[in-house]
Amino acid sequence: MPVVLEDWIGQSINLKTQCEKIRGATISERTWRNWERLAGACYPQGKKVSDRTYTQEQSQLLLCLAWYRKGAPREKITYRSLRNYWQSNEYKVEEVFDAFCETINSPQEKQPDTPAPKLIALSSVKRSCDEIMNRCISRNCWASWKQFLGIPKYERYVEEGKAAILVYMACWRHDHPTQRFPSINRLMLLMRASSRRAMSIETASSASMWHVWRMRGCKGKDLPKYLAAYGYKVSSRTLYKWGEFSKRKHYSVSELSNWIKLASTHRRCA
Repeated sequence: MPVVLEDWIGQSINLKTQCEKIRGATISERTWRNWERLAGACYPQGKKVSDRTYTQEQSQLLLCLAWYRKGAPREKITYRSLRNYWQSNEYKVEEVFDAFCETINSPQEKQPDTPAPKLIALSSVKRSCDEIMNRCISRNCWASWKQFLGIPKYERYVEEGKAAILVYMACWRHDHPTQRFPSINRLMLLMRASSRRAMSIETASSASMWHVWRMRGCKGKDLPKYLAAYGYKVSSRTLYKWGEFSKRKHYSVSELSNWIKLASTHRRCA
């Protein structure tokens, strides 16, 4: 059913909402009564204020007043100055009304559904953090980390972004066991390092761990993390397919370089 704009905009609740959108701020009841007085619409109708209706001229005056106040919030406005402003911009009001009618009366297109943010269980995030720290993080420590990021105490799932920050906090704590955490913005900036580009929550590693692996080699279980630091996102299952891989074996520095060459070859062939 087509919407009659004069009837719809003449309702108090609709008109006030549109004025708040134009002004960009909430209009208090006291301010709205003063606006009604300026527009000549302050008279008893025997109805509630929320059920009050306005004439077309009063509606346009109130809309113009909202736009006037947006540009001149402290200027003194009288009924005469408001009417002069309205008459000098009357053609603009009609154009806005016509465009609004076309938008309301046209069939609304179905908006594409925005994908919901990916949620990750905090239990799996804590397991990744425990693996990075090489110990089980205490309950009090884990609670303080969640409080640092503003995660509720009994929250069981978090967004992927907060999960990544928690994992990086474990990496940072592994390298700086006694220092205070930097700010969240600083942590997010440190996470953008090129060496962490291919790291995921499961394959994250700290800077000191990576340095030790480059100097002394690493075990097979840490090989996906070592390759992730070089930009190769590879799972353990894929490593089994590539060649003789064992999670318990310790790979030397020269063997690690061979794995990097193998990962580079498979990336070019993919």
